[in-house]
Amino acid sequence: MAQINGVNFAALTKTQSVSQSQNKSYAYLLNQPIEDKVEFSSTKETKNTNPLNLLQSFMSDAVRKFQIRNMPEQYMNKFLNENYINQSILAHKDEIDGILGKYGYTPKVDMAHLEDSKNHFMTTYNYATNLTREGGYEISDEDRYTLQEAALLHDIGKALIPDEVFNKPGRFTPEEREVMDLHSELSYVLLKDSGISEASLNAIRNHHHKEQTGDRITELLSLCDETSALKENRVYKKGFSDEKTAAILNEDAIAGKLNKDIVKQGLDIMSAK
Repeated sequence: MAQINGVNFAALTKTQSVSQSQNKSYAYLLNQPIEDKVEFSSTKETKNTNPLNLLQSFMSDAVRKFQIRNMPEQYMNKFLNENYINQSILAHKDEIDGILGKYGYTPKVDMAHLEDSKNHFMTTYNYATNLTREGGYEISDEDRYTLQEAALLHDIGKALIPDEVFNKPGRFTPEEREVMDLHSELSYVLLKDSGISEASLNAIRNHHHKEQTGDRITELLSLCDETSALKENRVYKKGFSDEKTAAILNEDAIAGKLNKDIVKQGLDIMSAK
């Protein structure tokens, strides 16, 4: 795959504001509260064909999608708060204990990890939004909502990564890398009873797989997540230039870690901005 020059990643991180006409037309949706409490259930809800329940479900889905598209930070914060995370830990204690206990750790919430990561969530969301808007990478509207939702929440499990690993300034040992990589599975567990879509959960759980999954939403999320991570300053590195970021994405595509077609189209779109 040819090297793409002149990539403009900065243009891909611009946020989209809600216009006054949208505010007026969608006043109902804008005024819906974003609750900071989520009820958990150990069983999946059975399908209900009652017309009133179907209408309520439709309206709930419409509110969720509107908030994802137009109020992303508020939607994100519905989940990225200590109250929600502690509820989820209680609901899935045995599973979370098992994931961390394999490496000798017990669950401990560190909200500073999420505060440090919020910019990454939003940058990943903005890459996903701009790459798939009209004239960009072709994707259905429903899949775009899924990708945006997954981008906003994909690393919530980092709240449970031990601080000595999360904030290590140097290179990880092989075991420390394994511990850090637990955040994808932890994110899935923390969110699996939250009401977000199954497709979003799948992308969140699998976006760090070291080989392609065959799922387009997951592979798009992997590209946006890695692009954001490469461009950002981290405790162990300075943010990379556009040129170096593009080169690394190309290398990972050639190695089979990222989807070649998605990376090429993504870089083509970025270079045209």
